[in-house]
Amino acid sequence: MKQDITPEIRSQVLIPTVIEKTSYGERAYDIYSRLLK
Repeated sequence: MKQDITPEIRSQVLIPTVIEKTSYGERAYDIYSRLLK
């Protein structure tokens, strides 16, 4: 059985966020972008 994910459900998926603190301030990344850095 194939189920399509509706936009409403897809928008509720939690994406882990990393906050990087530097001397310039704070910046938030999603964890996947941070792992590529």
